[in-house]
Amino acid sequence: MIKLFSAALLTVAAAAAMQVAPAAPAHAQSPICAKAVDLINAAVDISGGNLDDATARSLSDRLSGLAVLAGGEEQAAIVGYANALVDDNITDLDPATDELNRVCGAAS
Repeated sequence: MIKLFSAALLTVAAAAAMQVAPAAPAHAQSPICAKAVDLINAAVDISGGNLDDATARSLSDRLSGLAVLAGGEEQAAIVGYANALVDDNITDLDPATDELNRVCGAAS
């Protein structure tokens, strides 16, 4: 199984969130979300955008471990992404990426 997705999606959402309201008080995304995004982007960069089964499983394990430290929506979004990585029935990670971007990209 090879998962395909756009590496730019995670970074674009965070950048877009900052451009929409630059005059508002700055709220950094949580350290847990930041780490999750960093792990995903690193895996995408290393794999060239095509996650093979071993890379997807390794990333899923790391994200699942990280999610234990999160709570609420952040935990659910990270776990959802981690599960999507290893679910053979899911071939498009865009919905999981969109949810992670929604929760982690624009911190409140």
